This record gives sequence, structure tokens and C-alpha cells, in this order.
Amino acid sequence: MGYTDFPFFVKEGPGRDPRRFPGHKELWLYLKEFSVHFGLRELIRFNTRVEYVGMLDGSCGGLKWVVKSRKLLKEVVVEEVFDAVVVANGHYSHPRLPSIKGMDTWKRKQMHSHVYRVPKAFQNQVVVVVGNSLSGQDLSMELAGVAKEVHISARSQNTLTEGFSTVISKYENLHLRPQIKSLEEDGRILFVDGSFVVADAILYCTGYTYSFPFLDTKGTVAVEDNRVGPLYHHTFPPSLAPSLSFVGIPRKIIAFPFFESQGKWIAQVLSGKRKLPSPDDMMHHIHQFYRQREADGIPKRDTHDIIHFEYCDMYADQADFPHLEEWRKKMCLVALDNSYANLETYRDSWDDDELLQEALQSPHFTQQLGPIIT
Repeated sequence: MGYTDFPFFVKEGPGRDPRRFPGHKELWLYLKEFSVHFGLRELIRFNTRVEYVGMLDGSCGGLKWVVKSRKLLKEVVVEEVFDAVVVANGHYSHPRLPSIKGMDTWKRKQMHSHVYRVPKAFQNQVVVVVGNSLSGQDLSMELAGVAKEVHISARSQNTLTEGFSTVISKYENLHLRPQIKSLEEDGRILFVDGSFVVADAILYCTGYTYSFPFLDTKGTVAVEDNRVGPLYHHTFPPSLAPSLSFVGIPRKIIAFPFFESQGKWIAQVLSGKRKLPSPDDMMHHIHQFYRQREADGIPKRDTHDIIHFEYCDMYADQADFPHLEEWRKKMCLVALDNSYANLETYRDSWDDDELLQEALQSPHFTQQLGPIIT
């Protein structure tokens, strides 16, 4: 996941996580060290909420944007005008919740994985986890160590990987359930097969939706069935480009390098070093992309799921950004294969040392570290 100009190295010492796939604290420390190294902290306004971003009426000399923001716990709203706005709140900020009969009247604990922090809060409880994708699997395994019972509600058991099926078979308190039919006021959770459990808590691992409540484009950019558009290469809305752009819309990618390439492309366009196609040409490309996704059987809600590396490399060409190194691609695929085989151990044990050596000899590391690698 490391940025091209700041390799992600394991740091030894108290409180550090030396695993190949470290926890969220180690990732936070990496980002903190990155921002300190490049002097970014003084450019960031912490604890500030953006209340409104909109086009400035009657602006001369090109489109400008008015941005209204407010410090947390403060009443004063600061209003500023900018030449360009980059929307980079990503796609992990607005939880998606299912619509289940009885949700509004079920009095016990209900929460989304977005606000989950530690399993201790569910000690000796009966917990129903809704969703069996990545977060549902991860949190189910954490909860199994402290909860009395963990029931995983999945729309289809056919989507279970071998690795997760093995985990479920190992824990006596981990149970697989079908989709929920309704929530009852007495604490029962009814499933579509007629079975039920009396639960203390429900944890919704049901993903996220794109949401930009602060952004006013007069309907030019909209979110429809989880598709943000129209966006040229998931980044520029044709009629408002380049003054408005988006970073962090694509999903199922190696995130940091891809978003780095987005940032570089946007910077080049805003500085005049690179030109975009005409608005009409960009719209034509977008419609072609939509038609191809539809022909491939990809639902509209998955418009921004990239999945394959070829698109990442093609996107990088927009800004002369380096293609993903082969060791990154291989390490990603090896990790997926290992997780399918054993979901519990793939983060803590690995057999890809040859990929690590390949990585250490790549320009990504040698240009930054020089003689340290020898």
C-alpha cells in the first residue's frame, strides 16, 4: 500500500506491528510519518467540518467555488472562495444499512461496523453479524473470542470461502444463519428459514454508500444506485472539470498507489501541464464505459469496482505514473489465495519471501533508501 515516494517499511519497537499485514494502528502511524516527513500537517485543518461547497454565482474569470466550514464545537462559519475543489472523503464514511422489518422498534444494541472499535464491548453477549464479506468475516472472528454466541446472517451461503467455512467449523459459538426476516420487540431475531435467536446486539457489516451532503453542483453530479456520475475515469465531471474533481471513488484496488496517481493527474491538469479531452469527448467515454459494464453483467451499484490491475495501469498512464510493480500484484493475489485457504493465519504467516526480495530490489525502494538495501 505504500506511496511511491515513501516506502511502507515494518518498524521495530514498542507498540509497532511487524506483521506483513499489520493492524490499523500501524497504518495510522505510517500516514502520520508520511505527513510529518513532507510537512503536510500545517496544511491540514483538523477538527473542521465542511458545511457547504457550491459554485459561486456570477463568478468571473472562470468557475470558482465557495466553501463554508466550521470548527467543531464552534458556531462561527468561515466562508472562502477557491479556484478548484477536490472531493476526497472517499467511500468509507457513510454506512449503508439494510431495510429490515422491526429495525425501528428493536430496543437492543444496533451498530454499523463503521463505529466498531474493540470486541470487549460484546463480552458474553449474543451477537448477530449481518453480512459475510470482508468486514463481517473479520469482526466475527474477533467477536468469537469474547461473545457468548456469534450468529452470521448471510444472504447466500454459496459466497462463503473455504477459509471462512473452516473458521466457522472450528468455533462452537460461531453459527451461520440465513437472511433476517424481522426483528421483534422481545429481542428475538427471526430468520427466513423460520429459526430465531434472542440477541443482545446486531452488528451490521453491510458496506457503505457514496454520500456528499455538503456538495451542491445543481444536479450536475449525482449519486444514483451507488454510482457517482458522470465522472470521466471516476475523477472529473465533464462540465465542471477541471475545477471539480474526485479522489477515492474507485473500489477493490490497491488504494494508496491508485489514489496517488489520481492526485498527480489532477495536479497536472490544474497546473496546465496536461489537458483533458473536451466535455463532449469525456461524456462519450463515460457512456461507452457504462455500456461496457452493463454488457459485462456488472450491476449499476458496482460501477466503481475496478478489481483488475490492467485498469490501474491504464489509469496511471494519464499522468505518466508508474505502473503497479509485479511484486505488488503478486503479493496481493497471494494474500487473497492464502485468506481463502486459512482466514485466521494469512495475516500472521506467509510464504512470499521471494516477493519481498523482488520488492526490495525495485526502484520503489532503492531510489528512496539507496545503500540501506545493500
